[in-house]
Amino acid sequence: MNWRTFKLNNDYCIIHYPEKPNGFGVLIIGGEEQYVNGQDSNWLSNNNRHNILQSLIDDGYTVYYPNFNKNHMGNAPSVEQVTSLYEYIKRTEILNERIHIIAEGIGALIAMDLLKNKNEIIRSIAFINPIFSIQWLLNLIKDQPFLYKKTIQDIAKAFNISEEKCEKTIKTQEISRHQISYPFVIIHILEHGVQDAEWTQLYKKYLHDYNDQIYVMLPEKRSRIAYYTKKLFKKAEVQL
Repeated sequence: MNWRTFKLNNDYCIIHYPEKPNGFGVLIIGGEEQYVNGQDSNWLSNNNRHNILQSLIDDGYTVYYPNFNKNHMGNAPSVEQVTSLYEYIKRTEILNERIHIIAEGIGALIAMDLLKNKNEIIRSIAFINPIFSIQWLLNLIKDQPFLYKKTIQDIAKAFNISEEKCEKTIKTQEISRHQISYPFVIIHILEHGVQDAEWTQLYKKYLHDYNDQIYVMLPEKRSRIAYYTKKLFKKAEVQL
């Protein structure tokens, strides 16, 4: 696998090159599990992720992503870093300007921001166990006091506000129904125990218009992620 790391805004990013490029780029946006350093990344070191990455590269996709390695919660610096990375790749690589996105976990918060403010760069989005809003996240863990408190702390830190103000602000807001006007799929891996039941109920309640685009699967079937992702990408590439 041919890849290189580089620094952008004093943080590492990585780009993976296919042997036979198809002209399309894939931007991966994750959460605290996403890291890139000078020699490695979570998509290289984890076997399941590596297999998905390899499958995309084998089909000619140029794949790139930034380092996070922290609970960014979709804050302004994380959105700015992702946008800067897109602009850098646009300047330095020969790729179609409209990109595919893989958004995992709280990475979906950044993807939703891009949909709102930079939708002209998006071709399609594959969501993996997505968190569509801070309210969505807290709804999933509302019955787990220790995790709930820690998450409030993480959110407050990410947005540089007090925990009291953070919780008060969130409680005044409701989960909104999402309208996604670009080609997308949601792939949910059942690996979060009691949270999975609540998660799937949130899909039904707030994304009920998109049932045909939601795939729920057992962990041992996670290899299907590459299949559903590439199927989406190919369909979205019909019109350049």
